[in-house]
Amino acid sequence: MKSTWGIGALVAVLLSVAAGLLGLVGIKGTFTIMLLLVGLWTLVAAFTFAGRESRSFYAGWGVVLAGLSMTYLVPLRDALGLILLAIVVLIVATAYFGRGARGKALPPAHEQRGDPAAASLT
Repeated sequence: MKSTWGIGALVAVLLSVAAGLLGLVGIKGTFTIMLLLVGLWTLVAAFTFAGRESRSFYAGWGVVLAGLSMTYLVPLRDALGLILLAIVVLIVATAYFGRGARGKALPPAHEQRGDPAAASLT
């Protein structure tokens, strides 16, 4: 996962630097595009490449990075407030959707696979 995320983040940084060097955006716009692209890539990687146990971590950082790019358009205080709201929604969604279909916690992995030898050890 780390190498996949790293390659995507490197591409995002290079694209934003290229946009800055070509004069499409100023220095502040370059950093804004960089934060936005890396944040969006982190969100995409969280739901496509990351395992279930680290999905919340990557999604949370993706929201924070993409949210920090909003400071180019809105005041910093408003951007931080929106980032905190997004993190709260992410925590609630992870807590709600991270459980089994009936709202119960999932059994350990060896019980899901039906491994009787491993189940007898517990």
